[in-house]
Amino acid sequence: MVDANKATAGNGVPAKPVKRVGLSGFFYQRSSLLLAVLLTAVFGGYLLFVSIPQSASFAAPGSGPQSLGTSIGFDSSDVLAFLASRTEDMILGYIASNQIWDTLFALIYGVMYVVWLSVLFKPFAQRVAWLNLLPFGQVVFDWLENFALASLSSQYLADGVVSSSLAQLASASAMIKWIFSGVVTLSIAVGIVARVIRAIKNRKRP
Repeated sequence: MVDANKATAGNGVPAKPVKRVGLSGFFYQRSSLLLAVLLTAVFGGYLLFVSIPQSASFAAPGSGPQSLGTSIGFDSSDVLAFLASRTEDMILGYIASNQIWDTLFALIYGVMYVVWLSVLFKPFAQRVAWLNLLPFGQVVFDWLENFALASLSSQYLADGVVSSSLAQLASASAMIKWIFSGVVTLSIAVGIVARVIRAIKNRKRP
């Protein structure tokens, strides 16, 4: 596999490297393994010391989902059942989680994944183009899901009902978010394999 920055023109003269521009290029140029590791530590710390304790404020006994955002596919009846099993204070905690804490969490993991993809695919940047920005798609749909769930919860507290169309929006956003998550995870795995293969080939060269 040939590094794009070391590619040569047909006459044997090294070709000028083509630098990517825009947000994708920014992350390819600025990302490093150290930054990726630091962001992973921030992600883990936020999950352990913020997200998990915060979710305890609206956790209800039983086998049902502790957050609708972790479910794959739900409708208005599922939302009603989820909210009806919780007190007003717990629902308020759920609203705060969706509006604040989960919003920050999505931004943290989004940037972390972007940096990891940028590090892994930096030698292949000209081939994979904007692949490193794929995690931001997951972030956008996570935010859309959070907005819809917070709105549904506020509507329930005010009127005791929930909008079926808003519930569908939340469900669709959650499903698309998980699809993005799967694609990002697969991309990271492919990036690791590609870098290992590239390292082995480089070691075999005289």
